[in-house]
Amino acid sequence: MIMKKLTANIKNATLGLLAMVLYSCSDRYDYPIPLNSFEKVKADGPAEVTLSQEEGFWQLYRNGEPYLIRGVAASAPTYADDQRDYYYGMLADYGGNTIRTYAVDETTRNVLDAAYANGIMVNVGLWVGKESQGFNYTNTAAVQQQLENLRQQVLQFKDHPAVLMWIVGNEPDASYENLNHKEQMWRAVNDICAMIKEVDGLHPTTTAIINASQEKLGHIMQWVPNMDVLSTNAKENTVAGAIANIRAAGWTKPFILSEYGPRAVVSLSNTPGRVLEWGAFVEQTSTEKEGDYRKIYQDHVVSNVNSGCIGSFAFLWGYLTRAQDQVMTWYGLHTTDGRIFGGVDALQYVWTGQYPSNRAPVIASRADMLLNGKRAEDNIKIVPGSTNQAVVTASDPDGDPIEYEWRISEEGSQGPGGGPHPGIPGLIQQNGSATVTFTAPPAGAYRLYIYVKDNNNKVANAAIPFLVE
Repeated sequence: MIMKKLTANIKNATLGLLAMVLYSCSDRYDYPIPLNSFEKVKADGPAEVTLSQEEGFWQLYRNGEPYLIRGVAASAPTYADDQRDYYYGMLADYGGNTIRTYAVDETTRNVLDAAYANGIMVNVGLWVGKESQGFNYTNTAAVQQQLENLRQQVLQFKDHPAVLMWIVGNEPDASYENLNHKEQMWRAVNDICAMIKEVDGLHPTTTAIINASQEKLGHIMQWVPNMDVLSTNAKENTVAGAIANIRAAGWTKPFILSEYGPRAVVSLSNTPGRVLEWGAFVEQTSTEKEGDYRKIYQDHVVSNVNSGCIGSFAFLWGYLTRAQDQVMTWYGLHTTDGRIFGGVDALQYVWTGQYPSNRAPVIASRADMLLNGKRAEDNIKIVPGSTNQAVVTASDPDGDPIEYEWRISEEGSQGPGGGPHPGIPGLIQQNGSATVTFTAPPAGAYRLYIYVKDNNNKVANAAIPFLVE
């Protein structure tokens, strides 16, 4: 019931999607972007999805109508069955039209049904074994069994009207420089793509790789000729290089930016001030992340529609259910209770040309949150049982009243059922204002979080890691 009410509120607050874009662009799509055929009328049968190269650029079609993927990564386990209508309906309201998943499992039917009910298409993930995780591509029996398992998955869902495309593996190229059987792996992926063409002639195939080195692209062009589209996962600091490599390698087929978002955690080891003495990572505020989503789409998706890009997927719709290098809140466009970060506002802007009528609160930069007068980069260490004070500077662009919720949790700790921890009780002396005083917990690594909420289901957050010793 709560989720239904939230959906209704969001629908009432969302402006029309057919608005004039507020920034200039050079792609061939005239704004406002027309609704896709699937958004105008639903059919019960499977969608016929095709690719066509026209006057030097690639075009994706769904049932004969142009289709630009305005997508989000939405791993199925993120949502309970009764939450999907809320998240998928919200995606449609904000101007998105596609989700991607990562594997077929017991939730896949419900995912496809809920997506279809909300006018959303699905790039269906087929899980492919990774050599970096122990899969042996020289074991012909294991490779054949994987192929047959995936055949059954494709046969099970190929006629569902929400299916747009098949993603054959997510980052099977992990630790690429250390893989011993690159050719065997890529030929196995090629065989899977060929199998899909044999049993399902209506939906293209792709595979999602990590970034896109020229060496890797050369191998794919040589060993995976049956793949129709290249997908690359790349974050704020790697996306420009990945797309440059796609061009430099002579890639001639279309491509998708299959995961994009804030700077990857693993890339911060050489970034001054972003990794603390005890190994904790300094996180952007949600407002800084909002800027990343907007900039990546404008600079690397819209600008490449005439150069082979047929769409993209923002990472991550919903919230993380496992720690990303010990940080539960690094990615994720929502809180566990369904509140909406400013990154979603940015996505509506780049998808439709217009921000929503109500926008999320703002914590402009990491400098706007201090603990004992120090910034997150300052390697803050405190003593067990000591009294400490934190302050945040926040605002709301619509002048909405805002409330403050502070939390303290151990580094990497999860809440019940996954997602960020709700906070250790008994430490914060009085919650609810821009300034907070708390008692230091026992020795260990922790994070102090602030959530700034308006009265329209929007939120901003920031965090400071600290060490108790």
